[in-house]
Formats: sequence, structure tokens, C-alpha cells
Amino acid sequence: MRTGILLAALLGLTGCAQPPAPNLRATITRAQLDTVTTPLMLVEIPARTAQATLIPWGGNAGVVTWRTGDNVSLAFDAGVITATRGLGDDLMSADVTGTIRAMATWAGGQYPRHHSYLDGENQTVFWSFICHMGAAQPEQISSFGLMRDVSRRVETCSSLEETIENTYWVGSDGTMWRSRQWLGDTLGYMATERLVL
Repeated sequence: MRTGILLAALLGLTGCAQPPAPNLRATITRAQLDTVTTPLMLVEIPARTAQATLIPWGGNAGVVTWRTGDNVSLAFDAGVITATRGLGDDLMSADVTGTIRAMATWAGGQYPRHHSYLDGENQTVFWSFICHMGAAQPEQISSFGLMRDVSRRVETCSSLEETIENTYWVGSDGTMWRSRQWLGDTLGYMATERLVL
């Protein structure tokens, strides 16, 4: 499949009324991915029963914004989500400095994490967490016919209202091959998988 065809088949994450979409995991093949030259990511949000492929759309100070065909965008710093747009109840921003440092140094200890959202009156609401990164666990994961050696890191973050658990599967070169990350109370968890570097 040509790159243009694959990217033209992007599915939105907004959950608007539309015909049932095919399961991307069942339709994308390794042969198709081997023809794609554009970096490509698969994202799934179970709370929305939504899947989409995304391509990079820009970057600033190490944060890369990825976009779907219908202009939903997700921003990542070293594979860690920092913001969403176009989903409703968006994660407006996240300070994930501690998360990135803990993964890069393989260090333990506690560190803060801060999220911001907009409430129903368009006022900014802040959530603060205290987090801990678990030790790296070597794993092999299968991705559309390829096996990858990764380290799995589990991050546990607690606030007065919530305890969340983010999981990151990182290659030896620092590539975030797969993740399961919490976006917020409404959107819940998002799964990501890098398909093409």
C-alpha cells in the first residue's frame, strides 16, 4: 500500500457519529508498513472506542506534535504525552520533566507531575501527582510481525483524588515503541504504538 493511501485512511479520535470504522490492528499489515516512509504512530483510546494513525506535524524544544487526518493532535516529549487537542476534555498541558528524567537515568525516587485541564467555565484546573518509576523490566514485544527488545517501565502517580499507572516500553536507543498513558478522568487511558520511525 502506498504511503498516501495509508495516510488517507486516517480515522478520527473525536468519536463523532460516523459509520463503524475497521479495526486498524486487523487491517494494517507488515507488508503495508514496509512501504511507508513517513513516521507513523497508532493511537487507541478505549473510552472513545477510537483508533487512528498519526504523522508528525511539527516540533518545538523537543516536543513533537502528531496529527490525525481530522486534525486531532497529540504532543509528546520523548514519547510521554504533554497535551491533546480536539478530543474534548483535552489535556491542556502536562509537566512530565520528572517522568522523562526517571526513564533516562533509570533512577528511582519520587518526583512531581502536573496536569492542567479546562473546566466547564473555561477556567484552568490543575492536578498534581507524586510519582515513582519502577525498575526496568526487559521484554520482547510483537509489533505487526516484528519482535522488538524493550525495557518496560511502570510509573505510578498518586494525587488526593486519583492513582494512575502509566506503562512505557522503550528501546535501547530511547525510542518509545509502545505506551499506555492516562489522559484524564473522561478520556481515561491512551495506548500508543510506533509503527514506522
